[in-house]
Amino acid sequence: MFLSQTHIMNNQLNNQIIENASKVSRNLSSEELYEISHKNGEGQLSKHGALVVETGKHTGRSANDKFFVKEDDNEDKIHWGDTNVPISEENYQKIASSFLEFAKGKSIYAHDLMGGADRNHSLKVTIITEYAWHGLFARHLLVRPTSEEVDSFIADFTIINASDVKNLDYKIHGMNSEAFVIFHLEKKIAIIGGTEYGGEMKKGIFSVLHYILPQKGVLSMHCSANVDNNGENAALFFGLSGTGKTTLSTDPQRPLIGDDEHGWSENGVFNFEGGCYAKTINLDPNQEPDIYNAIRSGALLENVVFDKNTKEVDYSNGSKTENTRVSYPIDYIKNSVFAQGRPSSSGHPEKI
Repeated sequence: MFLSQTHIMNNQLNNQIIENASKVSRNLSSEELYEISHKNGEGQLSKHGALVVETGKHTGRSANDKFFVKEDDNEDKIHWGDTNVPISEENYQKIASSFLEFAKGKSIYAHDLMGGADRNHSLKVTIITEYAWHGLFARHLLVRPTSEEVDSFIADFTIINASDVKNLDYKIHGMNSEAFVIFHLEKKIAIIGGTEYGGEMKKGIFSVLHYILPQKGVLSMHCSANVDNNGENAALFFGLSGTGKTTLSTDPQRPLIGDDEHGWSENGVFNFEGGCYAKTINLDPNQEPDIYNAIRSGALLENVVFDKNTKEVDYSNGSKTENTRVSYPIDYIKNSVFAQGRPSSSGHPEKI
């Protein structure tokens, strides 16, 4: 089991941040976070009701700014290199200490969620955010526990997203920029700073599951998946970001399991996530009607070109970034197994 006695160490930073905040809102609904985000000016509403936000300088993940604290336990389990860069315990502590100040006098949000629809292999995650829209994003992309699960929730891992905290001493710490995503696997915590891009939280949980699950004999996969109408004959679609996983798996004839991240256990395939994160550049309602129709009240659009007068979104305009995105709960796709009242899982796939 991933939860261990070091969970207490994890909570030390969490508790100090919560104590410093003027207000902590825990487990607000998606509807409440949507309203707060709009009220606080974090985003504007499109013609179809989606919340439109901008992520500033970073419109995608900062691949060169992801670090893992190197420990005795993970030294031989991580493929160290340009993607998985080691950082010392000392430098981690210096950066983490700056998080103690960021919450002073602020309202912050805490969200108890899960990575993994299969409860036998899911990771309980608490995500602490500075912005309400980051909480909405997290609720879209992770599995939302039942009320009974929330009542007995003890986190296995925590992500603290303080996007306004920048590492001005990054050169001294041997890092590449003011932005950082740092994982401390022993302390069961990740800290994010210097970037507002929501995808860092999503991929952060995938990274942790990618570390844990193979050690349990479960394959972690960057792929989409769907099944036939009988819930059988599962198919997996592998590919790098932007190569068509979401588009291909969102099939009117085959219910969707998930569009991006899955595990493959002895029982079959299960979705890591509770929502979808689709690219919207050149989105065509005729070619991708399910995704287009999911962009409605409660959905979250990132970095799209948006007419503030007409509230229309120009999906063909990539002047801000080609990586324009929309996130939404998976039941916004009517032809998904979850929307049909079934778990986001299937038996063993027959097609890859």
